[in-house]
Amino acid sequence: MFSIIGLINSYLGYININVKLKNRVYTILGTVGNFYLLYVAYRFLANGFLARGLLFILAFFGLSYFAYLNILYFFTSKKSRFDFSPWIEKKLGMKPKEDMLDKKKTGAQNGFVQTNGLFKGETILPAKLKRNAAEIQALNEIVGQLAAENYLRLDYGGNSDNEIFKIARAKKENVFALNEPVALPYFELVHEAGHLNLYGGINQIERKRLGQIKSVGLMPVTEVERKYSLFVAAAAVYGGPYKFAGRSTVMQEEGPYELKIQVAYREKDVSKDI
Repeated sequence: MFSIIGLINSYLGYININVKLKNRVYTILGTVGNFYLLYVAYRFLANGFLARGLLFILAFFGLSYFAYLNILYFFTSKKSRFDFSPWIEKKLGMKPKEDMLDKKKTGAQNGFVQTNGLFKGETILPAKLKRNAAEIQALNEIVGQLAAENYLRLDYGGNSDNEIFKIARAKKENVFALNEPVALPYFELVHEAGHLNLYGGINQIERKRLGQIKSVGLMPVTEVERKYSLFVAAAAVYGGPYKFAGRSTVMQEEGPYELKIQVAYREKDVSKDI
């Protein structure tokens, strides 16, 4: 029985599914396994091994309590009046679930999308940047500032090296410290010396130049600007350090942080220039 549950558990490690869904599956597996303990206790008692049978019954009731808490936590929005887990977590030096959730809420990474306003009548297209060494370094510094402010997290999605190894092997791709693209808190387009440059940062006061817009969609930016007014709709950071599966363990490489740019454009009002 336990070997079957262990086999299912190992397969789940290779599947990249929602954490809450995975915890629900683990809760079901643990509950099923716990009832198997009750069966083992019955077999001991039936064969005259009273002490062993009673120990297994005590273990069954103890694990049933934690299964009950997990069912409430992962399947409902209710809380138990007899939840001693905060006391246990405190004694073991662990962080309570509420503290972990509050910490996540203070950051902007999970499910966070920031745009530079709502663009209803304009067309949105991806834009490409040309960046020099100073601009690449500027983005690295901004990411460091945002990580220090807990705006984003460079923790590989909270995965351990063992989990990263399984994910990288299963999906045959790198696992980045920045688990998903995160929008810059501030960004704008600025015309300078005949070029259209992107500025961004943690705020307008500390903005840095991050690159020069070279193309919008499949067209060079100089061509697009003849007929259209351009506005930056979104600028999100991705890339950076990553880990990948080696022969028996994870390996790490340093990669540059990149920017995904979305540009909105609309046709210029020629009448204003007359």
